[in-house]
Amino acid sequence: MLDHYSQPEELLADDSFLSWYFKTGEGEAGAWEEWMAADARNKALALQAVELLELTRLPERKIPAEQIRQASDRLLAGIADAAKGSRRLPFNGWGRMMAAACLLVVLVTGVLLYRAYRSHAAEIRTEYGQLGEQLLPDGTEVTMNANSRLKYMPGWQAGADREVWVSGEAFFHVVKTPEKSRFIVHLEDCDVIVTGTRFNVVNRPGHENIMLQEGAVMLHASDGKELNLRPGDFVIVGKKGLEKISARPDSLMAWKDRRLFFYNTPLPELVNVVYDQYGVRLHLADDSTAKKTVTGILRNNNLEELLKTLEMTKEFEVIGKEDSGGITIVARPGSN
Repeated sequence: MLDHYSQPEELLADDSFLSWYFKTGEGEAGAWEEWMAADARNKALALQAVELLELTRLPERKIPAEQIRQASDRLLAGIADAAKGSRRLPFNGWGRMMAAACLLVVLVTGVLLYRAYRSHAAEIRTEYGQLGEQLLPDGTEVTMNANSRLKYMPGWQAGADREVWVSGEAFFHVVKTPEKSRFIVHLEDCDVIVTGTRFNVVNRPGHENIMLQEGAVMLHASDGKELNLRPGDFVIVGKKGLEKISARPDSLMAWKDRRLFFYNTPLPELVNVVYDQYGVRLHLADDSTAKKTVTGILRNNNLEELLKTLEMTKEFEVIGKEDSGGITIVARPGSN
């Protein structure tokens, strides 16, 4: 049976609540869900606690829940020992609330300092339907696909790591430095570590992958696993971790020539590609249309050209326009 709580800080000091929030404990979810459902005040209190916890979470990098739990335990233990010498006291009541408050202050302060540091980062971005090329301070060439962002801290020092954060899709030609310093590309669940090479990365919601064209790279996943890549290797980052699969490099790199390469690609996947590229959500007329696949090379100069190319396959009809409230794709009768 859960204790009675009146302040969100009390929840932050409860290991069971933290296990529920970080999803590290079995059997915790049901009890806390029932507790919140039983009383609107309980739910409001839990939401306040979650809001405080969210302030301490950095979207740029995912920290394993077990690491967070261990760090929290060490900090709480240190606070207890500091308060009463070497004698440890149980965390309950006021003492537990004070420990939670101290933990929150430390975490939030760290987050604020980190965000202040990152606020000075340089940013390169492309808009929907736009490709972009840029030289980074070390001479590295980067080509960015539509709807993409790249951040880095200016003032790279000789011999120090060169770090960039990518959201979207980008192709890198990394130059080697005399000191052979590392070039690190941070994705959502993986870091790409190189010294000098050519490779492509995708970091979009639900899609994270790396394709090596030339040289060698090492991938470091958020779970600690590492994988070395050779030219031609293609790796997706998903629920199974780092997974190397076969792929056609020419199809993966077609976007640089404003082309989209499809081979038996489900139509819903094309819908997702269009949304990533142009920010426009296409509609599929019915379930039978959604089951269709696309094979071919579609021009990607702009959305209108892409849709015209799709219609030229004679398998689909495009109804409506972007400025008319929606675009619907309909499979033509008799199409395979």
